[in-house]
Amino acid sequence: MPNDPDQDRPREEILISPRYLAASLPTDHRQLLDIFVEETAWSAHTDASTLTVTSPCRRITIRHDQTAVGRGPHMVISARTDEEAAERWRADISGLVPIECVARLLGTLAAELATDPDHVVYGIGAEPGLLELHVDADSWTHFDDFGLSGFISHDGHAAVVSRPVDSPAPPIHGDASVTWHLAASPEDLGHLWDISFTDKTPPLLLHAVAAETLDPRPTLRSTSFPFPAAAAPLVTIERLPPPSRRPTTLPPHSGPPRSPEPKRTPKTR
Repeated sequence: MPNDPDQDRPREEILISPRYLAASLPTDHRQLLDIFVEETAWSAHTDASTLTVTSPCRRITIRHDQTAVGRGPHMVISARTDEEAAERWRADISGLVPIECVARLLGTLAAELATDPDHVVYGIGAEPGLLELHVDADSWTHFDDFGLSGFISHDGHAAVVSRPVDSPAPPIHGDASVTWHLAASPEDLGHLWDISFTDKTPPLLLHAVAAETLDPRPTLRSTSFPFPAAAAPLVTIERLPPPSRRPTTLPPHSGPPRSPEPKRTPKTR
């Protein structure tokens, strides 16, 4: 079959900053979940509008409900000690969450569950109250007041918020079990996206998503991912030049080109 020129053409890449406004459509989240099922041993069940993905141990479920888009969490991750037990912890995903955050969450969850399932489900080995985050002071401001603490972006568009279960602050989303809340709500757009974690969620999952959100570096993305037009005025998009093509054939010569530098012994770090 002849080569397709479009296949050989490198996909254009862009840098989007700030990364917490690199919005993604809920349909992107669904496609990511489809890929997640293909690449893992997790099982999937679908109906008219819902995809439910279950871990091999049957204790973790990920539910994507297309009918919930715009009305609440459209992706919910739940953990139980067994299939019939009450929910132990939950993560809710709403709105145009950057696909990179969702991918980081799912990847961390699957990898840790395969390595240490007791830590993921029961919290065995977790140190409560400890979460070390590296924050760029040029991009984020720390706050601690009225029973809430965390970081807010200098542009005021995004926040990473902690609310302990015994906090006097009003419950987040009316749910007193929610202890971490990450959100982007630009004034010009209103609510853009949020991710909430309830008490007993493994700190490593919180850290994975918070670190992705707080990272000051722009996110690198292919233009094959659609970018919601509503968020475009609030971000800086830098298009990267396509990589130069390497020649398909080498020019004739008597041997490999010689380096003008003397050979060096490889060093390990």
